[in-house]
Amino acid sequence: MSSTAIKPARPSGAMTVASALRLQHVLPVVSLVVVLSLWEVVGQSMNPLLFAPPSRVVGAFSGLIKSGELLAATLTTVSTLSVGFALAILVGIPLGVLMAQFPRFGELLSPYLYGIFSTPRVVIVPLIIVWFGVGYSGRLFLIFLWSMIAISTSTTDGVRNARPDLIEVARSYGASRIEMVRHVLLPGAVPFVVSGLRIGAERAVVGVVIGEMFLQLTGLGGLLVTSAKSFQTAEMLCAVVVIAVIGTILITALDLLEQQVSSWKRRAT
Repeated sequence: MSSTAIKPARPSGAMTVASALRLQHVLPVVSLVVVLSLWEVVGQSMNPLLFAPPSRVVGAFSGLIKSGELLAATLTTVSTLSVGFALAILVGIPLGVLMAQFPRFGELLSPYLYGIFSTPRVVIVPLIIVWFGVGYSGRLFLIFLWSMIAISTSTTDGVRNARPDLIEVARSYGASRIEMVRHVLLPGAVPFVVSGLRIGAERAVVGVVIGEMFLQLTGLGGLLVTSAKSFQTAEMLCAVVVIAVIGTILITALDLLEQQVSSWKRRAT
């Protein structure tokens, strides 16, 4: 009698998860290849002064990197963006907590914040020129202003939506206002804060480019304007691509942070 070895069947759930993970990594690559191919076909059929294909953009990248112009512009943009966004976080989160803890103060300040937040950035540029000039401080303030408002308003919403039962427990143990904020209100508001950081980062990237285009021709925004004026479309698209990459990296990092915070919040609940 011959014996036949029976191999254990692989769980279908594991196969489904593995297939989903493979699909998750393959789809972006396929999408990128398709977009670049269409871009190349359309770009080759158009006037290079109006639209450049990826092959020309790669050549422009090489030239800008060798000259050091692209690196200098990128460092200028990233440094200004980092400082402005960091200042927005340092001011926006405490301000949001104060607006939630002192309702009268929040009611007084909120209309102004929402009014500024809904105003197009270009409209504020002339005021920034008058107040701060056309240098570094004006660009920094533009980034700070719009990202700070998004962070502070989201923090306010998060603190106001804290769990009442946890607040009552903290009060029953005689927690001070600072202890309440530190141990109850801010931990509960973390998902809102991270969401505000994401919105603020998006507006900060737009703000830094607008500042470099309209306040002072420097950084990637300045490279974008000078290339467009001289009809160097490939160089202009290089600046666009780098700006898009910076924004994508920043938003993706905050999205991952938001996912981690959301999973932590569900486990804690």
